Amino acid sequence: MSRKPASALPVISTEDMCPVCKTIRYLNKDMEFLINPECYHSMCSNCVNRLFNDGPNQCPYARCHRTLRRRGFRSAFFGDLSVEREVDIRRRVAAVFNQAEDDFETLRDFNNYLQMVEDLTFDLVSGGDAQRRAAEATLQQWEAEHKADIERNRRAGKEADEQSRRRLAAERDAARQRRVEALREAEEEKLERVRSREAELDSLAQGQTGAGGGAQRVQLKRRGHAAANRAVEAAVNTAAAAADVGRLSIRGLKEKKKAPPPEGPYDPFGGVDFVPSRYKVHEGLTHPAIDKYKGDPGHITGGYSFDEYTTRAMFEAFAGLGVFIEDEKEAGIGLSAGEVATISAGMAAVGDRMEVD
Repeated sequence: MSRKPASALPVISTEDMCPVCKTIRYLNKDMEFLINPECYHSMCSNCVNRLFNDGPNQCPYARCHRTLRRRGFRSAFFGDLSVEREVDIRRRVAAVFNQAEDDFETLRDFNNYLQMVEDLTFDLVSGGDAQRRAAEATLQQWEAEHKADIERNRRAGKEADEQSRRRLAAERDAARQRRVEALREAEEEKLERVRSREAELDSLAQGQTGAGGGAQRVQLKRRGHAAANRAVEAAVNTAAAAADVGRLSIRGLKEKKKAPPPEGPYDPFGGVDFVPSRYKVHEGLTHPAIDKYKGDPGHITGGYSFDEYTTRAMFEAFAGLGVFIEDEKEAGIGLSAGEVATISAGMAAVGDRMEVD
């Protein structure tokens, strides 16, 4: 009778075993590997605490004589440590060579600068010992000679990132407000349809066959006005949000009250403009009906102006063109028929008393 073979031990890879203490992840599920940017040699967190808690110490790897400190260890972001090293080198070089295209006179000069930076980065990443030392010396020399420019560009880049972050936040807030506004509009439209349906049913129950179409026209007109008002309000809010992007706001500060604008001279008409908008009266208007009176002393001696006559004639000709009685009746603007009848009866009674007196 054959016996079932025992299960084989799990294969241990080098990624799951600490090169220093030989501890495997199979026995310690919480084991964490750390690296130091000085040499990029990985070891478990227990070895880091055991070797470097008391102070700086030499790297435990063979033929590595770098002195490491506990604060320099961190977790690797990439699984390939060569990629981790290249990313760190490129980040360091980009922090020193942070010139922008606007800092150069021509595009060719900027491209030559980028090529020089890339060659320097390649020497630091893949060059030999001599090339690496030369590139390191060049990097330190550039940092010492352009320290002020590097700091200025760093602050400018930080401000640009902050402004971009605020702009994205403002765009997200605007999108959220638009979604809320769309939901509110949908709810209002739903309620409006319900009210319109109830109004139509009431009008049909009362026998008013023509009231349904008028109510629908009034509802459509109200929806159009409401949509226009919401569009104007959304445009104003978007413009205000865009204007606030460039400003730094601190939560908790009280807003300063703006001084009221100075009051202008007193206007008895309250800002109403009496200049006609549908026509324009030109000076020196001639007409055969009034030309014969312009030379008559009986008309011009008392200071009569023929321009007043033409102005009044044009006003009476164009009066009422902007008034739509049917729309006002549908919307319920103005006096009702009962109110008009009451006013007419009152005027008639007053006229009768005046005749009796």
